[in-house]
Amino acid sequence: MADSLLSQTRSHRKVFGAIVLVVLLVHALATRGVMHELALARGDEASSIDRMEATFDTDMQLTEPPVVVAQADAAEPEVTEPTPEPEPEPEAPQAPEPAPSKPDAAASTPEQPASAPDEKASEPERPASQALAAASAPDSALPPSPPASQASVQAGSNVFQWPKATRVSFKLSGYLRGEIHGTAQVEWVRQGSKYQVHVDAILGPSFAPLGSQRWTSEGYITKDGLVPERFESINKLLIKTNPPKVVRFTDATVILPNGDEFEKLPGVQDPASHYIQIAYHMILDNSPLTPGNMVGVPMVWTKKQEMVIYNVAGEEQIKTPLGDINTFKLVPMNVTNVKGGDVLAEVWIAPQLQYLPIRMLLRQGPDTYLQMDMDKPPQQTPADDPPEQQVRTPPAPK
Repeated sequence: MADSLLSQTRSHRKVFGAIVLVVLLVHALATRGVMHELALARGDEASSIDRMEATFDTDMQLTEPPVVVAQADAAEPEVTEPTPEPEPEPEAPQAPEPAPSKPDAAASTPEQPASAPDEKASEPERPASQALAAASAPDSALPPSPPASQASVQAGSNVFQWPKATRVSFKLSGYLRGEIHGTAQVEWVRQGSKYQVHVDAILGPSFAPLGSQRWTSEGYITKDGLVPERFESINKLLIKTNPPKVVRFTDATVILPNGDEFEKLPGVQDPASHYIQIAYHMILDNSPLTPGNMVGVPMVWTKKQEMVIYNVAGEEQIKTPLGDINTFKLVPMNVTNVKGGDVLAEVWIAPQLQYLPIRMLLRQGPDTYLQMDMDKPPQQTPADDPPEQQVRTPPAPK
């Protein structure tokens, strides 16, 4: 009898052990499935771009706006060539009576061209960031960026250098058939002269997101700013992840996700990189930041290329975890409000935080909007390599 009871006990233990193993296995598979879905929600497994890893050393503090020191333009000596000394040489005007005489008129005409080059020669003295220049007339077309190759970055307390990494975190709120909440961040990562910009937005709690969107820009840095090589957009809603839409940039052309290829505009950006490009050009020359002026950026979406134009709406103080920060509000003038179309955000940039965006507002119709507000001090890893190693000379177009 004792042997029979012992045998039954051992049998029950084996069955119980098998059940436990099955439960653990099912739990592990379920957990793996949930983690897989969360990874898809973040776009981790769907991305075709290997994300650069970054660490963040310190929280950014409010500082004076950084500057980039521009070297003297080679054309400047021409400004000093027409000296005022030749003016007293033609002393023929001593007799004022024969003013209509032809020799006097001939003597005056050479002097006029001498002053005209002064005005034209002074134009190159303006900083080379005129790709993002102010325009007085709303219907004026903004020209592409002149090269900023004369700009040099120097070490100093308030002189700009490309940081190794920067992250701005946002709380997200809005209305889309009901109130929505979430988180977002804009992240910059640099390795040498290579860069990546990530714009991530998650609707709902991070452990169980309702939807997400990720923009990734990858390319290299020149003294003119960013040169994208690839842009990727990934959208996810609940458990459905759309295939990545990838835009590729060659030296002279742009290739859209559907295979269409066309000549790219000089200085063209993508939806992720253009935020950093605007900040960089404001560091080069912040003169466009006057209410009523306009800022133009050539940009490629996943379906088209166009000149994006922001209107400088004015200055505005915003309450943040760092206190009240003075910002400039940029409002896009060519916003697409059609469902499924490309939508630009209104942007508030902060000169005291390297002209980074600290608030963004997307509107799509009167009752649909999404607002991102900086919810903690930005994090940054400063540069520790020489400025000349932070930029790359772009290849000559073929």
